Amino acid sequence: MPALILDGRSLANDLRAELTARVAALSEAGVRPKLVVVFVGANESSLAYVRNLERTGARVGIDVAVDRLAGEATASQVRERLEELRDAKHVHGVMLQQPLPPHLAIREIADAMPVHKDVDGTHPTNQGHLAFGSGTEYVPATPAAVMLLLERSPHWPLRGRRAVMIGRSIVVGAPVAMLMLAQDATVTILHRESSSLQPHVKMAEVLVVAVGSPGLIRGEDLMPGATVIDVGTTLVDGILRGDVDYESAVTVAGAITPVPGGVGPVTNVALLRNVVKAAERAGC
Repeated sequence: MPALILDGRSLANDLRAELTARVAALSEAGVRPKLVVVFVGANESSLAYVRNLERTGARVGIDVAVDRLAGEATASQVRERLEELRDAKHVHGVMLQQPLPPHLAIREIADAMPVHKDVDGTHPTNQGHLAFGSGTEYVPATPAAVMLLLERSPHWPLRGRRAVMIGRSIVVGAPVAMLMLAQDATVTILHRESSSLQPHVKMAEVLVVAVGSPGLIRGEDLMPGATVIDVGTTLVDGILRGDVDYESAVTVAGAITPVPGGVGPVTNVALLRNVVKAAERAGC
């Protein structure tokens, strides 16, 4: 049987329709949801992501403003800007675009994020709630997108499933692992210091890969019928490639996300869902 293609564009369309209705209800109450993206430097991949976010916001009626800071901005300057946004009345969501320039460490800045506007789950308090499984206000956008796609897979619900997360970043890997644990999956986390990816990958009913290493996982590495979520996006000779070799994996997997067209389109909408949630709570 050919693999089920977990089409992120189709899912994003469904989610946008839901968002449009919620934004319309807010508009009737005199509320226009607004997101401010604090952007340090000029990372090309980040610029493309933010442009897509602006376009998606415009389609559903959400204001997306980009607050640009120079690439040499200090941690104190970034913190100051985030703290100013805490009291901005008509700003409902705040996001610090990552990756940051090499001289900035997110751990030096994250606690300056306004907790109740932290729509990408960056603040240590929100990360702590996620880790404890006690309910964070906002699930980070990319991990949320992974879970939304898993809900459409043959392996949902995840209860009792053997799941492998390759990558342990605080942006994707660790939150996704925690979210799968919260769904009662049996989760193994692999990373660059792991002695080997096997036999863990071959035993995984659900595999999520987020390391930025094109073609790391091939079809022969997979359990036949596995659900594969590829978060990786790397430009190779002008072509966007995932961490999974799609051509070989699609003949073995039971369900798989393409790159592009998988996790990416859902990430934008997942973030904007959090912005709408913040606006609904604020009511102004």
